[in-house]
Amino acid sequence: MNAPFRKVYKFWYHLVSKWDDLTQRQKLLEQETYQVAVRLSKADYAKVQQLVEAGLYRSSADFLREAVRDKLGSMEVVSVRNIDSRKAEKMIEDYLTKHPGPNFASEIADALGLDYSLTFKTIYKLLEEGRLRKAKT
Repeated sequence: MNAPFRKVYKFWYHLVSKWDDLTQRQKLLEQETYQVAVRLSKADYAKVQQLVEAGLYRSSADFLREAVRDKLGSMEVVSVRNIDSRKAEKMIEDYLTKHPGPNFASEIADALGLDYSLTFKTIYKLLEEGRLRKAKT
């Protein structure tokens, strides 16, 4: 085998083996994926198609995969702490000291990771005891 032919052969052999590796990886990925059917309004579908035709996405499926990833990335996992009412009182008072002005009970609960029911009950108790006052509306 002459030298130039050997170089071309090695190049093609390398290319084919890489292609085989890629197809094997693709098969593994396909085994780990799920297909989901989605119904879109005519207007939404038309907008997606415009983006595809403009070259921003390879396909509508490509757009939908990215939209799902974006949405999942923006979602925040919230966990609720299980604490007693005394600790909740202290946490809420500390929060309101650091964040003066009007605050919604739901915002306080979210910020502190407290159960909504506990937060509302605690705020009501603090209002009754005069330790908090209602914001003027």
